[in-house]
Amino acid sequence: MSKKITVLLFCLFATFISAAGSLKTGNPIRKPSGQVGLMTEVQQKKITRFNEMLADEKYAEAKSGLTNMLSSSGVSGYVQAVIYQLLGHIDSLQGNYTSSAVNFKKAIDLDAMPNTTHFQMMLQRAQLLMLNDDHRGGLKALEEYMAAVDEIPDSAFAIKANAHVQLEQFREGKAAIKQAIQLSEKPKETWYQLLLAVHSELSEYREMADVLRILIGIAPNKKVYWMQLHSVLFTLKKDKESLAVWEMAYRKGLFDKESDYMQLFKLYSYNEVPYKAGDVLQKALEEGKVESNFKNWKQLGQVWYGARELRKSMSAYEQASQYATDGEMDLTRSYLYVDLEEWNKAVESINSALQKGGLDENKTGNAWLMLGMSYASLKQYSRARDAFNNAMKYQKSRSNAEQWLSHLTTLEKKAEAASQDTAAE
Repeated sequence: MSKKITVLLFCLFATFISAAGSLKTGNPIRKPSGQVGLMTEVQQKKITRFNEMLADEKYAEAKSGLTNMLSSSGVSGYVQAVIYQLLGHIDSLQGNYTSSAVNFKKAIDLDAMPNTTHFQMMLQRAQLLMLNDDHRGGLKALEEYMAAVDEIPDSAFAIKANAHVQLEQFREGKAAIKQAIQLSEKPKETWYQLLLAVHSELSEYREMADVLRILIGIAPNKKVYWMQLHSVLFTLKKDKESLAVWEMAYRKGLFDKESDYMQLFKLYSYNEVPYKAGDVLQKALEEGKVESNFKNWKQLGQVWYGARELRKSMSAYEQASQYATDGEMDLTRSYLYVDLEEWNKAVESINSALQKGGLDENKTGNAWLMLGMSYASLKQYSRARDAFNNAMKYQKSRSNAEQWLSHLTTLEKKAEAASQDTAAE
């Protein structure tokens, strides 16, 4: 079972307070046996003193005094119940949940406390058993409580839901937590978290999305809800909605990790929105939110190229080239320079690619071919011829190199003729 659900146990077990919403049961109204509140003046003073010891955290002293008082004569059922209640409270404060539940049970069995206190102890006992990992016992105690009270508070259904979930009774848990939410005027965030966890265990993704939208309404600045909603929507193949949710989290300034920015970048790329993908990654790199490395700059260059932002693509590839250990990135840059007819930069990047090496045979041949073309465009025919001759050494580039060498001869003759005409003038 998910750790997330186990953690919710402790959020649900707060001290019981009268709930905002409740379910009327129609159970008969309890009448305590014996006289409620019957206590001598001496007993009252002792109980007051022991309460003061509790406030001062003198637990051992208070426990000893209460135990002695319990064994003395003339102690009514009501006073015994008060003593057991205080002993249970001390055990609870010290983390002795088993002993605390036993003392509360003794107080409950005396049936001498007023309704509010009696029912509160029944509910607390159920919680204590659950905190001690006795979820079956806790659920049984909770059902006894529900069978006794005339109104069941919404929080009791939340506790019941948690017990079912701990026992992996997810459908029963779902019904109980939905009952708690339905009864409450203002359901707690932890209740929706528990409902979300149950839907997750049952693979109910549409319901998860509905609950997450509610949680975002309750806590709009909690990144985890936006992250979960975008993930659930992606699982449901609602790619556009998933992207919109994560994009909103970005706009709200909720990103605090590199992976957040990279996830949005990937979502934009996946949904074929290259310009926005480039914009997000560019800003993240410039602001230091994403590591400046070969992979990230290369990815940026690719999406800018996909968006036909050639200048931006070229700039990103130049950054990537600084981290490259082989000539691949410089060769990629050279294609852009050739497209833009920036021949000097093309020559520079191709020479850098060849110098760094690491290119396979086909790419090496192609690099020499493009170098020859670039030199030819700069009318540096001698260097162009050397480059084309090197391209001839590679099978895949040989045919193109031969054609260029033939064309180069024509270019050289034209250049020589033009030079002679100029000299004659």
